[in-house]
Amino acid sequence: MRRKRLRIRSEAQEEINAAFDWYFKRSPEAADRFLTEIGASLAQIASHPQLYPVYTKNTRRRVLAGFPYSVIFQVKDDVILVVAVAHAKRRAGYWRGRI
Repeated sequence: MRRKRLRIRSEAQEEINAAFDWYFKRSPEAADRFLTEIGASLAQIASHPQLYPVYTKNTRRRVLAGFPYSVIFQVKDDVILVVAVAHAKRRAGYWRGRI
């Protein structure tokens, strides 16, 4: 299967940045692990988006290993759109207006 192009909505990028900042203030090592996990997750999603279960409203979800976040994404033609990087304790579905 051909790897699809990955596009990250600005709101999702802001969520990544905010989580990184939060972890960095507490532990630079944790912040590095978070970025490594985000990078690995995005690469896996780009390579094999169908591995991840349908979540809601035409989206799929990958839960990050070791962090309380999920990457919510949509598969569209040749593009995978990352809609949100959602914290597990945040209000469910807050990102639905983005799709």
